[in-house]
Amino acid sequence: MTSATPIDRLRAALLADEAAQLRLAPIADTAAFLDAITAYAEGLGLPIGRDAFAAGLARAATPQMERELPALRLAEAPPRHWLPVDLMGYQGGAVVEWLHFAGLPLTDPFFEETWRKVRLLPFNRLMRAATPIAALDAFAEAPPLDGVVFHMSRCGSTLAGQMLGAAPGHIVVAEPPVLDAVIRLVVRGVLPPATIAAMAAALTRDRDGQARHRFVKLDAWHCFVLPLLRGVWPGTPWTFLYRDPVEVLVSQQRRPGLHVRPGVLPLEEYGVDPAEGAAADDYAVWILDGICRAAADAVDAGCLLLNYDQLPAALTDAMLPHFGVAPDADARARIVAAGGRYSKAPTQAFTGDSEAKQREASPELRAAAAPLIATYKRLEALRLAAKMTPEPVA
Repeated sequence: MTSATPIDRLRAALLADEAAQLRLAPIADTAAFLDAITAYAEGLGLPIGRDAFAAGLARAATPQMERELPALRLAEAPPRHWLPVDLMGYQGGAVVEWLHFAGLPLTDPFFEETWRKVRLLPFNRLMRAATPIAALDAFAEAPPLDGVVFHMSRCGSTLAGQMLGAAPGHIVVAEPPVLDAVIRLVVRGVLPPATIAAMAAALTRDRDGQARHRFVKLDAWHCFVLPLLRGVWPGTPWTFLYRDPVEVLVSQQRRPGLHVRPGVLPLEEYGVDPAEGAAADDYAVWILDGICRAAADAVDAGCLLLNYDQLPAALTDAMLPHFGVAPDADARARIVAAGGRYSKAPTQAFTGDSEAKQREASPELRAAAAPLIATYKRLEALRLAAKMTPEPVA
């Protein structure tokens, strides 16, 4: 049996030392981190000099090493400040990659934005970890999600996520790529459906001891596997957000998402025949219509349909009650304040753009949108028939 090296002993010590993690992980400056980690090693009596740490961090930052399996291999999930960020191939299977999130809240519009920040931290070059998929089993008994957000795309779902996450104790994980990777493997039959719930629980773990409510916002194309996901979270309330199709299509024309670009999204991994899309007269209309039809078909007692026109007021008046969340006055004020900011750039004030998009829409776009408009009307009829939410105030 090989004896533990000094770096192995250092990593083991750090895994068991939460105070040191929280002191070292946020240090973004490499020189400052080298000073701090060298001092930590000296305190442990480990013969690792500053130059050795510098060389190791430089190697870890190379693209080749970032593609390699992390040096820190664990049988169980790392401590609470680590979150899963990726699935990596290993010996014909997959392992989970974890990073320390350095105390950062998940308040960026998308999970991937926070992930990009923490992956550059010197601490994570040293302590990036990998576990078997089975390590997620530890999250099987985690508190259930309070709500799941499905959406059409470009319809206010990012705003909803930002508002949900504005209150203390609210954890919102927005479109995490690692959860998408798990969903694909479940659809292919590689992993059992329970892995989806376990991954979501790991992503929403209580890192600071203050968590009260947990929410996941999925990608728009996950509507294609709504029956599967409702089976994974059968008792969890969910919402589907949608918007006037003309406005959504104008937004997609300006900056196309992955799902409206033919051949980019592996549709077959979500049970959709890509040949059908290839034959469609307008690919964006076809896929957005498929997303909306899938949501309409799945509407049940646990569903809240929300039209973009109802935001932001409907989040506090309808979505929070639907999710069983009753914020106090301070939390409610924070949530309302978040509704006044531009969701994808939270430092900017929000200004509506519906009129501008309607003016920008060409006659050709409006004609192509006909099938999607019909499905939109179906969603509106379902929403109004159920009286799921109050009508927007004129």
